[in-house]
Amino acid sequence: MEKVYADKHGHAVFQCPHCRFQTNFDASGYRDRDSRIRIKCRCGKNVLMLVEFREFYRRPVKLFGWCRVHRTEANLEIRLHDLSMSGLSFSLESEVNEEEPPIVVGDVLTIQFRLDCPPNNLIQRRAEVRNVRKGSIGVRFSKSEYDKELGFYLLR
Repeated sequence: MEKVYADKHGHAVFQCPHCRFQTNFDASGYRDRDSRIRIKCRCGKNVLMLVEFREFYRRPVKLFGWCRVHRTEANLEIRLHDLSMSGLSFSLESEVNEEEPPIVVGDVLTIQFRLDCPPNNLIQRRAEVRNVRKGSIGVRFSKSEYDKELGFYLLR
């Protein structure tokens, strides 16, 4: 399934994966309901799309780091999957006890990782766990402060 990202006003850009035709459309009607839509392109193909409403662009990454769980004071190795100015998702690299999950929704974490382009800046942010799904953990950064290094990295 293709993904299309809508901005805060609900505007999105559809690009057909078959013919590469592009057009803007208003996706705001899908904000509070199932955002899977079927679009018929002018080339005649039907495309199933998932509309995502995000305030910030989310970039796929393959970075390693660690997190400290404030509730348990555990330090865990992590692998980051995607990153934005407001949060990230990751999986645990450390071995964990399956009976007692090391991270639960609502936990406060301190996350630290290095960016993978020179000068390999160290990013350290406090975050709250928003969801835990099949080994993937999504967090939102606690402060909405602008991080210059992170901002430049996401624009690359």
